[in-house]
Amino acid sequence: MLALLVSFLIAVYLLGPNLIARWAADLVVFRKSRVESHAEEVARSILAAAIPLALAVAWARSTGALWASGTQTDVETVFSSLQSDNFFQSHHQQFFTSLYAFFWMNYAILWRLYFLVFIACGVRVFIVFNYNRIWRRLHTRWMRTLLATIVPRISEWDLLFSDMLLPEGTFRIMADVLTKSGGLYQGTITDRMLSNDGSLVSITLANPRRFERDDFRKAKSADLSTVPDEFWFNIPGNLFIVMASDIANLNLRYVRRKPLQFQPSEEEREVLSRLLERLKQDGK
Repeated sequence: MLALLVSFLIAVYLLGPNLIARWAADLVVFRKSRVESHAEEVARSILAAAIPLALAVAWARSTGALWASGTQTDVETVFSSLQSDNFFQSHHQQFFTSLYAFFWMNYAILWRLYFLVFIACGVRVFIVFNYNRIWRRLHTRWMRTLLATIVPRISEWDLLFSDMLLPEGTFRIMADVLTKSGGLYQGTITDRMLSNDGSLVSITLANPRRFERDDFRKAKSADLSTVPDEFWFNIPGNLFIVMASDIANLNLRYVRRKPLQFQPSEEEREVLSRLLERLKQDGK
């Protein structure tokens, strides 16, 4: 019974907050997972839960809620009764009274612990969604390093296909894909599939085009003034999936959806109007 109680306490105090933190991270980014032993996972859970647990205990003690439910004697009675049958037989009635107090003592800590964990997860999600804005407003290196440690370990592919490191504005991601068979494709990335370890499985291109390399080479050999844009042909359909195992090279371009607006000054407008008049005169 003592082993079961200890296992339960480890689960609710250490593993539970870690699972919630992972779940919250998976909502916003694709984490780069790594294989860990059971001991490494428990050690990381202890480190991750140490700060909120310490804050929860300090909070419960400062408000008096911890010792209002029970005392240290109640804790000792519960563990001693579960460890020794003789002690349990001689303190049978006292055990159940202490067990009731022990339950409310843990409740006073646990609800505060999970409340702090949910707040921390909410802050983490907010930081991930606004990472590029926050990063640009931090000018010192140590603050940017601290910001990077708050964000979970992200798959490099998920980072490349997001706008976390891009400036303000909405962008679309254009891809040039060279396959192992020699095919060259182009399109806007609308979706990507990643495996459990964060590696790329496939990408989905919208409005795909294919470049006829053989025809271009033949035309180029015959005429050096051949334009490459003439050898791009639309692929029937709106979406085109390329498996990562078939990709030999991948180039990504981030194109702003709304181009930057240029507002010329009065002097610049005057110069432009003179240039237009000059062009009109030359045209005549």
